Amino acid sequence: MKPKLIIFDFSGTLAHFKKSDQKEFFSGMAKLGIEIKTEEEVKSFNNLFWQLMSQAEDLKDFSGKILNYFSIKKDEKIIKKAADFFQEFISFDLFEDAKEIIDLPVKKAILSSASDFLIRQALPREFEIFGSKKNKFHKPDPRAFLTVLEILEVNPEDAVMVGDEAERDLVPAQKLGMKTVFIDRNNEIKNYSGIKISSLKEIKNIFDF
Repeated sequence: MKPKLIIFDFSGTLAHFKKSDQKEFFSGMAKLGIEIKTEEEVKSFNNLFWQLMSQAEDLKDFSGKILNYFSIKKDEKIIKKAADFFQEFISFDLFEDAKEIIDLPVKKAILSSASDFLIRQALPREFEIFGSKKNKFHKPDPRAFLTVLEILEVNPEDAVMVGDEAERDLVPAQKLGMKTVFIDRNNEIKNYSGIKISSLKEIKNIFDF
C-alpha cells in the first residue's frame, strides 16, 4: 500500500555537507578576529558552532551570535562580512539520486537536527521541514517523529521513515508502527533485516509510485 507520508532524514540521506579545508576555514575565522589554534579550542568551537547554528534564523543571525560570543564589536559591515564567509563554507549538496524523490506524489517531510534554513537552501518547497527550530525534540526521541505525524495529520501506519542511521532514524520509527527504509549507498551494513536500498531511486518501485 502506498504511504500517505514519507519522512526523510537529511544529512547523509538526501544531502551531504560540503567538504572544506579546515586550515582555510580557521584562517578565515582569524580574519574575523576569532583565533582557534589548539585541538581543545577546535573541539570547543565545533560544539559551540552547531549549538548556535541550531538556534539561528539565518546566516546573518548566526554570524551575530558568533561575534557576540567572542565579544567582537559588531556592526552591519562586520556581520555581513562574517555571513558571506560562512555562506562559502557552510552548505549542503544534494545527492544526485535525491532528485528522484522530489516529485513523488505523496506528502514529504524532513526530520533533522540540522538548521531549518540550511536545509531549505538545499531543498525545494515540496518538503515540509522539521529542523532544529521547528521541532523541539530530536531523533532518536520518539516525540520528534510524533511531532511530524501530528502536524501533518498522518497515522504512523501510513508513514514511512527513510534514513541512513538505523538507531537514530529507523528503530524509533519502527516502534511507533511506521514502515522504514534504510539507505546504505556503499552496502556497508550486512546484517540489517529490514528494507534496505542503495539508491533513493528504488523508493519508487518499493511503493509502486
